[in-house]
Amino acid sequence: MAAQAGITIENNGASIKITEDGVSRYVLKYQIREVEIVRDTIIKIDIGQGALNNIFIDQATVTVPVSASVEALRDLIMAMLQSNVAGSATEAKQTEEIAAIANLQTAVSALQTKVNSIEDKTPYQPKLVDESNANVVYNGFALPGAAVDAAVWAIEKVTKTNGVYSYQWAGGTKAFDKIWNNRKALIYS
Repeated sequence: MAAQAGITIENNGASIKITEDGVSRYVLKYQIREVEIVRDTIIKIDIGQGALNNIFIDQATVTVPVSASVEALRDLIMAMLQSNVAGSATEAKQTEEIAAIANLQTAVSALQTKVNSIEDKTPYQPKLVDESNANVVYNGFALPGAAVDAAVWAIEKVTKTNGVYSYQWAGGTKAFDKIWNNRKALIYS
């Protein structure tokens, strides 16, 4: 019969890693309900899933962590459960996370504003059309009810020269930041 390898118990961040005969078992720390001594050298780790699922460890076979007694091993396991894990919650980390959430809220708000600014400004039908010049048509796109003196318009200039149509936008963009009343003075490209 081969000699049995020792059991190792390691703090693995959010879990405890228990390795026996080369096979590792990871028990999440939040699952552990109780760590208690049940016999002379036996420790029971209760994971709250009933008696048949508890983990029993003989202190005499544990090689890591090294302990002088079953009480000492129990205390070492408890220390693993109570130690701060990497990345665990701290006031500084919470402040950092709150700042990140605030940045996300700002970004979402900015996106919502952009979405709202283009909502119902579908360029299929202009809200206003100026055909007062023979070879030039100005198409104004904005939300219904937009004031003609407010900077909320995208303005397209359509020019017909020798049978050729040219389509240009005020300021060279379809941005809704022009004033309809200024359409004839704007620069188009």
